[in-house]
Amino acid sequence: MRLSARVSVRGQIAIPKKIREYLKIKEGDTIVFEVKDGEVYIRKIKSFLDLKGSIKAKGMDPEEMRRIAEEEIARDSLRRNP
Repeated sequence: MRLSARVSVRGQIAIPKKIREYLKIKEGDTIVFEVKDGEVYIRKIKSFLDLKGSIKAKGMDPEEMRRIAEEEIARDSLRRNP
């Protein structure tokens, strides 16, 4: 399937109806644009976990990132509920 859309002055496009229907995109859904080898791919995110692996952390171990996030969540919780 190949469809086109015109870019607005503000850099926006409307996703063509056939594409929205094919991907089952509805209002409030999140989509991801991925650029690979000069081409852009679009896909619907079903849940937050579908983003796994889409962001590469330079120089930080994923477990270390998780530990830091958990500590920050705990600190935030303590600030809200002293």
